[in-house]
Amino acid sequence: MKGREYAMMITVILCDDDRFILQLATERINEVIKQYKLTAQIGCIATDRVEILQYMKKNNGLYLVFLDLDLGVGKLNGIDVAKQIKSQEYNAKIVFTTNHHEMAMQVLKSGVEPFGFLEKTTDLDRLSDGYRRYIQMAISAGDEVIRQEESIELVVGIDETLHIQKDQILYIESEKTVSHGVTYHTVDGSCITVRDTMEHIAMEMGEEFARIHRSIIANRRHIIGVAGMEVRLSNGECIPCAVRMRAEVKKWLKG
Repeated sequence: MKGREYAMMITVILCDDDRFILQLATERINEVIKQYKLTAQIGCIATDRVEILQYMKKNNGLYLVFLDLDLGVGKLNGIDVAKQIKSQEYNAKIVFTTNHHEMAMQVLKSGVEPFGFLEKTTDLDRLSDGYRRYIQMAISAGDEVIRQEESIELVVGIDETLHIQKDQILYIESEKTVSHGVTYHTVDGSCITVRDTMEHIAMEMGEEFARIHRSIIANRRHIIGVAGMEVRLSNGECIPCAVRMRAEVKKWLKG
């Protein structure tokens, strides 16, 4: 069985005090999303920081912000806005849009870590290519975040740890012969025994795992059927299932 394929939806945010530029950016971005079938969407189109921060406060997501570096007289510049965005959403990716190349050094000196810079240009093909490139980069970065969130660290020795993807775990079984021992059974046939408790694991693994038996926590993704007092897994193995859980498992399978 292959590992899960990740496809993280990126939320694009546009901020510029020039409405014509915002309109142009919206058209170009929507075109590249459609043309290249990118897992991205425009979530907020703003002329100032307040709209952006309010949107982020009300919505969850992985953000790619195309931010005007020079927002105009009487307003905070892009660097100041970027700091506020980062303080609220640390993982937000910020691409500064500008015609003033000399300001890039100011950004780097400010301590803000930009995702990149995009020139404001009248060359529409070049502009579209820039949007496409940064959106694809943000999707890749977002996928990596998900992979990290979807993995766990097992302590298998005094100075040895092992990282394993959650979707590669078939089930976790308590060990009768090892005090506070549990064994992780994986899709590649590995059996990894560590010191832990079923109660702790049940809390840590999330709703995609269920305690179907007193001694077993199973990955719901890998349960494909119910056979008597057992459930059948994606690798063909059958494991015990408590009577009280069989009806619940059947509900999962019906989806």
